[in-house]
Amino acid sequence: TIRPRLIPHFGWLTVILGGIGFLGAVLAAGTGEDLEDKYRAAGYQISDTLKDHGELGETVRLLSALFFVVLLAWMLFTRWRNKAGEEAATAKVRKPKQIALVLAVAAILTGAVATVAMTLTAHNGAKSVWEQD
Repeated sequence: TIRPRLIPHFGWLTVILGGIGFLGAVLAAGTGEDLEDKYRAAGYQISDTLKDHGELGETVRLLSALFFVVLLAWMLFTRWRNKAGEEAATAKVRKPKQIALVLAVAAILTGAVATVAMTLTAHNGAKSVWEQD
């Protein structure tokens, strides 16, 4: 898994950055919804690409939340396991190494999926702007 000696230095920083990313996704989706409402109120036609962009934004918001939660769970579990020691951790839960590995892999996968979704959303948003010309 992740090198244990790096966790105290970078683990919480990674969680904080994941939380900031989640907040950014929430703010971006919220402002996008407001902009779409203003366009509708002004009588503008909302293109299919822009509608897709809004739906993708909702997906990014969900995926970034999932990434943050999994990342936080991994960090909390890893921190507990390191403080408790392997023997005490094994006494409390079965296979703590495997749990830590599953959480780490889940964090990496959800982060990758959220990143791809965010990239597709950004591309779709740019595409909707260029369609207007």
